[in-house]
Amino acid sequence: MKKFVSAVLAALTVTILIQTGLADKQTVKLRFSIIQDPDIYEESDYGEPPTMAIWLEDPETESFRTVYVTYRAATGDYYGKVECPVALPIWIGVWRKEFGKQRFPTPRNPAPESITRATSLTGEVTAEVEVPGAKKYRYYIEMNVAGDFNRSFPLETEDSRLDYNGNGQPSLVYRGEIIAEPGIKSVPEPFGRTDQHQFTGELFTDLAGMDSALECLTKIEVVCLSQ
Repeated sequence: MKKFVSAVLAALTVTILIQTGLADKQTVKLRFSIIQDPDIYEESDYGEPPTMAIWLEDPETESFRTVYVTYRAATGDYYGKVECPVALPIWIGVWRKEFGKQRFPTPRNPAPESITRATSLTGEVTAEVEVPGAKKYRYYIEMNVAGDFNRSFPLETEDSRLDYNGNGQPSLVYRGEIIAEPGIKSVPEPFGRTDQHQFTGELFTDLAGMDSALECLTKIEVVCLSQ
C-alpha cells in the first residue's frame, strides 16, 4: 500500500511540475571547451596567452551572466598598472550591467572570485555553468592577445598615434546560441572586434586587418550536459 501511495504522489508531482512549467526549469550544465594555439600567441611581443571572458545572455530578460574571466581582466592588475579597459571592453560593459558597477575592475573592486580564473598556460580552457533547462541562450567569448601588432594595428600609426596599452589587434568577440537541453552542442562564430586605442564599448563587425587573432583559438565548443 505504501509503495502504491508513493507512486501516486510521484505521478501527481510530475503532473504539477508539467502543468506549472517547473519541469522546464530543471537545471542543466553548459560546458565551454576552448583550445588555444601557443604557436600563435607566443609570436606576439609579450608571448602570453590571451586574456578572456565568457558570458551568457538570456534573450527573454536581456540579462547577462559572466561564466569565466581571466585574473588580470577580473582584477585590473596588469603588471604594475591598474586598469586596462581596452583588453576586454565588451565584457567590462557586461560586468557593469551585471553587477551594477560604474568603474572598471580593480584590485580593490574585482570581479567575484567564483568567476575568476588564472590564465591558462596549458592551451586549454574549460568552464561550466548551471542554468535552467529548455531555454535558449546567447553566449559570448571575448579574447585578446596583448602585443600582437600587425600592419593594420601597429604600435605606432603613420600619423604618430601610439598604442600606449600595447594592445595590438583589439579584442575579438565570438557569439553563438544554444538550447539548454542535454546533448545539444554549439560552435560560435567571430562576431566583431573592438577599438585598438581606446575604451568605447563599441563592437565593429568589420574584421579586416585581423589575422593571428582569428587563428589563436583553434577550437570552441559548447555542450549542454544533464546534471
